[in-house]
Amino acid sequence: MGQHEIDAENLPYHPEKLSKKDYVSVNDYFSLDIRVGKIVDVEDYPEMRKPSYKIKVDFGPLIGELSSSAQITNYSRSELINRLVVGAINLGEKTLPGGFISQFLILGALDPDGTVNLLQIPPSVLIGSTVA
Repeated sequence: MGQHEIDAENLPYHPEKLSKKDYVSVNDYFSLDIRVGKIVDVEDYPEMRKPSYKIKVDFGPLIGELSSSAQITNYSRSELINRLVVGAINLGEKTLPGGFISQFLILGALDPDGTVNLLQIPPSVLIGSTVA
């Protein structure tokens, strides 16, 4: 499965249209390194086909800062800076248009049309905390 599509007409991510995925082993899940980080920089990414940002996130002293591209332009840059987010950080790197290297996947819940709603993290959670 590739990157999601935003489609206000067909609503491809409406819960009534999403069938249950196949089972995976618990080891597959626990192989993911999902961490809490804080957004430290957001830039427009005009080279992308769909509206996107280049995002830099601090995942704490052991991981450091990682970059990603995300279709979360439904948030303003000021809403994103210093926001806590959840990211899958061990999926490998991907080279995107303009030579930008995406190093993690930022996680969110999809509206029926595909718009991403970032997961909410309580402010007391430490940067670099793992998600269980």
